[in-house]
Amino acid sequence: MPVWRRYLVQETSGRLVELPSHAFDRADDGVAPIPDFAGRCVNLVAAVLVTDEGGEPRLAEVEFTKLYFDASGFVDGSKRDRMIRLMLESTADRRCVSPTQPGCLDAALRADAARDQLAREFGWQPEPAEVNEVLFRLDGLRWMPASPTLH
Repeated sequence: MPVWRRYLVQETSGRLVELPSHAFDRADDGVAPIPDFAGRCVNLVAAVLVTDEGGEPRLAEVEFTKLYFDASGFVDGSKRDRMIRLMLESTADRRCVSPTQPGCLDAALRADAARDQLAREFGWQPEPAEVNEVLFRLDGLRWMPASPTLH
C-alpha cells in the first residue's frame, strides 16, 4: 500500500500554499534551508495519503500544527526537541492504574501542564473555513473508511 505525504503552509495572508515534501525533508534533515521561512513560525498542514494498487488516493490523516524555523531556514531542532519532550510528558498520567497510586496526582498535573504547553506552542486550531480550504487543496481526496483522525 503506497503511502505519501503532502504539506501545506499558511502564508501570512491566510492563503494555503503547497510545500513540496522534498523541501520539507531537506529543511528538517539540515540539508537545505527554506530561506522564505527563516526565523518564522508557520502554520503547517501535514497530510498522509494512502492508496491501494490502482486505487484512488485516500486521505488517512491531517494534522494542523505550528512549525518553527531557525534563522537560516532549517526546521528548528531545539523547538522540535521541546515538542517531543512535551509530547512524552503529556502521557505521564497514562502510566497510572489508579488515581490513588503513589505519584499519580503529580503525574496528572505534569501531563496536564505539558498538554496545555503543547497546545499553546505547537497547536493550530483552524477555523472551519480553513479546514474546508485544506480539504479542497488536497484535491477533494476522500477519507479512508477506518476512522481517520483530524488533528
